[in-house]
Amino acid sequence: MLSCLILATSFAGCILFDEEESVEEQPPPELRMNEIQFKGTHNSYHLRPLGSEFLSDYNYSHAPLSTQAEDFGVRQFELDVWYLPGLGLRVYHNPYDSGTTCFVFTDCLQELRNWSLSNPSHVPLWVMVEPKDLEWVVDGIDLFEAIEADIDSVWPREVRVEPDDVRNNRATLRRAVLEEGWPLLDEVRGKAAFALLDKSGIRDAYIERHPGLINATMFAIVDEDDPAAALISWTQPDSKFDVLTAAVDAGFIVRTRPDSATVEAEEGNYTRQQLAIESGAHILSTDFPGNDDKVSYSLWPSGEPAIRCNPRTAPPDCGDISG
Repeated sequence: MLSCLILATSFAGCILFDEEESVEEQPPPELRMNEIQFKGTHNSYHLRPLGSEFLSDYNYSHAPLSTQAEDFGVRQFELDVWYLPGLGLRVYHNPYDSGTTCFVFTDCLQELRNWSLSNPSHVPLWVMVEPKDLEWVVDGIDLFEAIEADIDSVWPREVRVEPDDVRNNRATLRRAVLEEGWPLLDEVRGKAAFALLDKSGIRDAYIERHPGLINATMFAIVDEDDPAAALISWTQPDSKFDVLTAAVDAGFIVRTRPDSATVEAEEGNYTRQQLAIESGAHILSTDFPGNDDKVSYSLWPSGEPAIRCNPRTAPPDCGDISG
């Protein structure tokens, strides 16, 4: 369309210009941490034990952590930790299911750190740390100090996303998440966020140690109305679908599981997986990210994008997400 601009000078004149050419193309809005959806793994270190064909819960194997990240797009990892006197933190499921791709906690962290250094533009990794010792053992050995010290020795503070980074100047972490939102995705690429994967008294003791998660290394999984709420986890997308979607829509980062105990894999059933995706849960923690050649079932097989625009929170013009 052509328009005429009257110039207030000593003579009346007219300049013709094309309005369409004068409008600058607006860049797409910057994404935040909670506007993507990505693949994670449950018991990310796990290897099939002997006799696993008779123990369906244990009948799966994962590739090394760096291979999961590089070849299968995994961006969330779960590490079960046990404290062994004289040795420190070790990673395995339980004494009867102890096969692991990385036995020493710091070795697991270093493998992820090395991959991160080689891929500095990756979206933030989420590392879920699940203490497996009994509560009275945790109380007696100050397990949290050991976990935080090991994390700090491998992942320096400047490459971690911590609760304080999300809280900013808000009174509580929950208010910051609901009112201000998560950090911009491009500002936290190349970093890792750590979370305590526990809903027992162990979690309560960690929050007592860091009230409101102030100065905490790890996020914690709490109820949505807790002042420390930021990360929500409900593993059953079928029975908790409405709870998951409400938490996603409110602004929390949400974790769920698209499969469990190899049931869906054995049946070739993708119903639960589809519900998990549709819920908008950001972290889809699977036993089958695509690396298990004994099983045809998988979450987003190799060759498909493992990091995607979130179906509930991403802006309409969200495009390809790399990293």
